[in-house]
Amino acid sequence: MRCLRVRWAVLLTLLAVLAAACGVAFSAEATLEELRHAQLQPSGITDLLDPIAESGRVGWDCAPEHAARARTARAAELPAVEP
Repeated sequence: MRCLRVRWAVLLTLLAVLAAACGVAFSAEATLEELRHAQLQPSGITDLLDPIAESGRVGWDCAPEHAARARTARAAELPAVEP
């Protein structure tokens, strides 16, 4: 009698897990279908950043730009590293 209860418990547990797995699979398929039909908008170039030329970015007159254009580390005025 005890063996029969264990078998039924295992069978019902397997059926519940199978039903849950099927539910997850069907909901994931619906989500993928929605993503496939969704229109993707191409992103444009932002107006904030201009292209970087050989002389640097136009309109960016800041310390990092000056440091990036410096020919030596001393000319870049980098912060000193303390030992």
